Amino acid sequence: MVDAAKFSTPGHGLTTVDQERLDSFFQAMEQEAEHFLGYPCNRLFDYSPLFRFLQFPLNNVGDPYLPSNVHLNTHEFECEVLAIFQQLTAAPIDNTWGYVTNGGTEGNHYGLFLARELLPQGIVYYSQDAHYSIDKVLRCLKLSSITIRSHPDGSMDLDDLRATLKIHRDLPAIICANIGTTMKGAIDHIPGIHAILQELEITEHYIHADAALSGAILPFLPAAPPWNFQAGIDSIAISGHKMIGSPVPCGIVLAKKSNVDRIAQSVEYIGTLDTTLSGSRNAFSPLLLWYAFRTVGLDGFRTIVPACLEVADYAIDSLNKIGLHAWRHPYSNTVVFDRPAAAITQQWQLACQGDLSHLITMPHVTRASIDSLVQSILAAAPPVRQYAPALALTSTAADITLVGSAEGQLLEQVSQALATAGLSIRALAATEDQGLEVIRLRVDDRDLALQILNQTLDIGRRYGRSNDGDYPAATEILRQLDYQPVSEQSCLASLPDRVGGLAQFLQSCQKSAIPVQGVRMLWQGQGRAVVAVSTPQPDRLQEMLPAEYKVNLG
Repeated sequence: MVDAAKFSTPGHGLTTVDQERLDSFFQAMEQEAEHFLGYPCNRLFDYSPLFRFLQFPLNNVGDPYLPSNVHLNTHEFECEVLAIFQQLTAAPIDNTWGYVTNGGTEGNHYGLFLARELLPQGIVYYSQDAHYSIDKVLRCLKLSSITIRSHPDGSMDLDDLRATLKIHRDLPAIICANIGTTMKGAIDHIPGIHAILQELEITEHYIHADAALSGAILPFLPAAPPWNFQAGIDSIAISGHKMIGSPVPCGIVLAKKSNVDRIAQSVEYIGTLDTTLSGSRNAFSPLLLWYAFRTVGLDGFRTIVPACLEVADYAIDSLNKIGLHAWRHPYSNTVVFDRPAAAITQQWQLACQGDLSHLITMPHVTRASIDSLVQSILAAAPPVRQYAPALALTSTAADITLVGSAEGQLLEQVSQALATAGLSIRALAATEDQGLEVIRLRVDDRDLALQILNQTLDIGRRYGRSNDGDYPAATEILRQLDYQPVSEQSCLASLPDRVGGLAQFLQSCQKSAIPVQGVRMLWQGQGRAVVAVSTPQPDRLQEMLPAEYKVNLG
C-alpha cells in the first residue's frame, strides 16, 4: 500500500492556497453538474471501490489478447469488456478483435486507419451531419473524401450517395456511417448503403460505423434499425463514458480480426504485437467499464435506456408547450428543438448548431431537470436569432476568409468581436450574393484573430494580454458562430443544392484531369450549396469553374 505519511511531509503537501483552489474547483464542478443537459455523458456512477488501483502505474501496452513484458495491466478485464460489446453488436466471436480506446474519436481513427491500410486507393464518403472528428481523422490519414448530403432529419441522403459513388465506381468505397448523428441522433441506413454498393458493382468497400452514443442504446431497444455487424459493418466505435458512464473519456473499437491481422507488427521491446493506435494505453478505463457491467449489468441497462427515452418524451411535450418545436428519432434520446437565448444555452450547457439546440436525456437527467430548464427559458427573453451561423473559416498566408449567411450580420459581428479584443482590421472586402455573405479580411495579429474566430474562451490567459483586450467578451459575441477549418489548398464552389449536383461537378473535374482530394459541405441556402474542394491545383480549378459556380470573394 502507498505510505500516505510521506505525502504530508514538507515539499510533498499542498499549500493552503492550492488546497483552497481545489476546494473551490470542486464546488464549481458540483454546481455545473446540476446543469449538464446538452452533452451525452452519464454522471450517475460510483467507482470508489476501484480507487485503490490508482496507486499502480497500470499500462495496457500492446494487444489486449496477448501477454506482454508489462505485467501491470488490466488486459484480462479489457477482454471481458470487449466480449460484452461483441455480444451487444452481434459481432462474430471467432473473427472480431478490439480494444478499449480513449473515446469515440480514437475509435473512428482506428476504423478509418484499417480501411486505408486495406484500401489505400479508397475514397471516404461521409454525411454532412457526421461528427467533427471524421474530418480531423481524414486529414491525419490523408484520405481522399467526399461529403454527402444529409436529409433534414440528419440521416445520409442515399440518392446523393448513389450519384456520387457512380462517378467513382472504379475506386474502392469507404463509407463512414453514422449510427446516431451528433446533433440529431439519426442513423444512416446500412442495408440501403449495401444495396447501392451492390447495384454499382463496387466490390471493394469498407463500412465503419460511428456509434459513439447509440451503440450503447440500440442493443437495449426491441425494434432497433439495422446498425451492427449483423447488418454488414466492418468496424465500429462506441463511447464508454456516455450511456455507461465514466469519470474519464473512454470507449471501444471493434473490427474484423482478419483485417487487423494484416496490419499487426511484432515489437520486441514490449514483447507483444502492436495492433492499437497508441503504445501505452489507459488501463484504468477497462476496470471502470468492467465494474459497470458487473454492477449495473445488461439487465440494468435494459431498464435504464427505456427510462431515458421516457424522459425524452417528457422533454418534447414540455418544450412544445412553450413553442420550441421539439422532436426526436424513436430510437434516440437526443431531443432537438429551436435554439433558445444564449444565456440559456450557456447555463444548461446545451449543444447548438445554427437555429437548433439539443438536450440529451442521459440517466442523470430527470423530469425535474426538464422542468427547471423550461422555467429558465420562460424567465429569459424570448429566443431571438441574433445572427446566422457562419459555416466556414479558411485563410491564405495573410488573409482570413469567412463564409456565412447574408441575413446573419456576419460582418457586423466579426468586426465587433475583433474590435472588442483590440484588433485592428488592416484590409477588408465583403460581398453578398443570394443569401451568401463572404468576408475577406487582414488583421494586425492573425493568430489571435483566428483564436477568437474559433471560439477559444481562454485567450486572455493563454496570451497573457488581459490589458490589451477583452477576449472573453469578444468570443461571447461570436459564440453562436459555427466555423469549420478548410485547407489552404482549396477552392470554393457554389453548386446546385440537389441530388446529383456534386456528382455532376466531380465528373467535370474528372474530365478536366483536376485531382480532387476532398469535398466538404460548408453552406446551404436558396437552392445552392457552397463546398470547399481540396485539390493540389486550386487555381486551375478556379479557372475551370463556370461563372454560376464561382464564389465571389471580393
